[in-house]
Amino acid sequence: MGNVPLNGEWKIHWQNWNPKEDLSPNEFTNVPGHWTNLSGEKYPTGFATLSLKILVAENTKNLYLQNGVTRNAFEIAVDGETIYQSGTIGENYDKEVPHLKIQTVALPKALNNQINLVVKISCFHYHICGIATPYHLGSHSGINRSFLEAITRDVFVLASLFTLAFFHLILYLFWRDEKTHVFFAAVCFIAAIRLFTTGETRFIYNYLPLGFYETIVKFNGISFVLLYVSFVLYVREIYNAKEYRFVYRANFIIASLLFFALPLDILTFSKFLGIHLILSLFTLFGILYPIIDGVILKKPGSKFFLFSVIATMALFSLDILTEFAKKGTAYLAQYGFLVFGLSQALFIADRMIENFKNKERLKQEKENAEAKVNFKTSFLSTMSHEIRTPMNGILGMTQILQQTDLTEEQKEYLNLIQFSGDNLLLLVNDILDLTKLESGQFELHLEPVALPKFLNDCINLFKSQSDPNRLLISLELVNTPPNFLMTDQRRFAQILTNLLSNAVKFTEKGTITVSVEFIPLLDGKVRLAISVKDTGIGIPEDRMGILFQPFSQIHSHLTEKTVGTGLGLAITKKLIEELGGSISVQSVYGRGSNFFFQFDSQVPSDSFRPESSTNQGERPTKTEWDSKLADKYPIKILIADDDPINQKVSDLFLKKLGFTALQADNGEKTLDMVRSEQPDLVFMDVQMPDMDGITVTKCIRQSKTISKQPVIIALTANVLEEEKQRCLSAGMDDFMTKPLLLHDLDFMIRKWAKKDLTPSNH
Repeated sequence: MGNVPLNGEWKIHWQNWNPKEDLSPNEFTNVPGHWTNLSGEKYPTGFATLSLKILVAENTKNLYLQNGVTRNAFEIAVDGETIYQSGTIGENYDKEVPHLKIQTVALPKALNNQINLVVKISCFHYHICGIATPYHLGSHSGINRSFLEAITRDVFVLASLFTLAFFHLILYLFWRDEKTHVFFAAVCFIAAIRLFTTGETRFIYNYLPLGFYETIVKFNGISFVLLYVSFVLYVREIYNAKEYRFVYRANFIIASLLFFALPLDILTFSKFLGIHLILSLFTLFGILYPIIDGVILKKPGSKFFLFSVIATMALFSLDILTEFAKKGTAYLAQYGFLVFGLSQALFIADRMIENFKNKERLKQEKENAEAKVNFKTSFLSTMSHEIRTPMNGILGMTQILQQTDLTEEQKEYLNLIQFSGDNLLLLVNDILDLTKLESGQFELHLEPVALPKFLNDCINLFKSQSDPNRLLISLELVNTPPNFLMTDQRRFAQILTNLLSNAVKFTEKGTITVSVEFIPLLDGKVRLAISVKDTGIGIPEDRMGILFQPFSQIHSHLTEKTVGTGLGLAITKKLIEELGGSISVQSVYGRGSNFFFQFDSQVPSDSFRPESSTNQGERPTKTEWDSKLADKYPIKILIADDDPINQKVSDLFLKKLGFTALQADNGEKTLDMVRSEQPDLVFMDVQMPDMDGITVTKCIRQSKTISKQPVIIALTANVLEEEKQRCLSAGMDDFMTKPLLLHDLDFMIRKWAKKDLTPSNH
């Protein structure tokens, strides 16, 4: 009718290969299960004969027997004739050669309608002995069909787990930041590998030759540990919080214990493996803590995840029961793996969908934030341009007016105008600097800086502005500085002058000391450590927290000497951080302050040579101007600007320097005058009607009818770095920002006249 599992009580003859039926007492053991006697007492490792009398009907066709998992070596005999053996049975450890193999064999024809089945078993290489899974009796086709069904089930589970592993590994290659994929792939892959040794058909045992039994047992233990660790890593990746760390660490410690047993003999190792399985199961229950906590906190998918993990706990329980030969249901464990894999795949898919939604939302928020930043930057750039244009007229005409005959009262009024204009310009510059730093549009421009001269220039600038009888400003070099340092000179100067300016501002009398130390580092680098220490009024302790906050003024109640934007220290801190350094402050209210900052910089290899600083070349100063400059450099200058006030200011400035300037108020006229007048130098306004300065410059550079290419200098109220790069990329040679100052104009003419007016972008 079909296959019959030979489950139930079998006779057992302990330590006896050839029992006498009439002399041996009747003892029974349950198959499948650990071999025991009638009282339920377990037999130790050893050897025994199990026998079963099977009654069959008359005219029964040929029957076949399929053995179950029998540890560790066995022989099957029917009516005294050996029909199959796996390994070599023996009466001690040395004589036994263990081997597990599931095989279907034909039984001899039944005599007197009964089959006397005898199984001789020796078990010295494993701590659990007996028949672990059922023996089946049936027809050849029925046995084969049953075996093929078992193989199909294992192959189905194996293919499903490999597919899940491969799919999530591919997902990880695309989303490297989502490590749940790689850990889940590891769980599925190792579970599939374990199927070869713990599956219903025991693939690996059927095809390995004798002598590999111990290796497979240890491989089985190692694969369990790897599966265990992968599962814990997977859970940790999903529920990764500090309060759960002890749970994960406990599991990692328990998992790693098995590796210490690997050098032991196989019997001791198998005993340790059994204890390790039970200990692992109890420790794994701790994994429920973060998952249940996630359910309580209503984390997405936490209930579904809890269900699948509980199913996994049942899976491990079945593995342990099978390992101890209590139940013959190893194939159910494999389905448990499959259920876990599929449920977790759904859970991960749900998380991915949620992540996609979050990423889309974050992307939208990022775009909105960037749009706001771009709008703010654009707005500030436009406002800067619009403010600087009239400021050019105010400050320019103020400079011109200061050179006329004025009464003392008029000079006082004019100085107030100059002071207010300078402070308004300072505010515009500070706001733009802070905006660029906060929006990430700030870029450093590294260049070799002549360090000793740079430091002395900064100190001398403030010395010249203060009364030496009341305030002493000094520079202290702790050790010999390099002659040159690779850094952003403009930003370095901004940092140092901001700190010195504050020190001078809040120190009526006493001393200001700038101390500089150079600490050599590896790879040609040096750490620059600078402190600016003063004996001024200091900073109240309760105000230290807002010291580097924008628009915060610690001593806003003081006189106009301390006027400022409240942005200086905020910008200074951000600039130092952009240089990769840090800043700190120590202060005692009423006794002074000490600002300390440091950053690392590259030093050219010859920077410590004395001769490297002897020939630094001449450079024109930017703090004075020459009324006879035109006599020294008789060049033709064209001013292209659409604003009549700016034209007037530029014209008056050039007259002060001895030049008579050509004027053009739009792009077309500028092109015509370059062709007809062939000027040497063109100060080009970037924003002009009909054709802007960028377009005019490109036309000049690309024109074949202009025989003499002039030097073109951008003249714009837009001070953003992108604007400068845009001008230089268009073919301009230099860049000046409004408001235009007389000494800046003097400097620029000298700079390019000394170069024989050869345009750099010709």
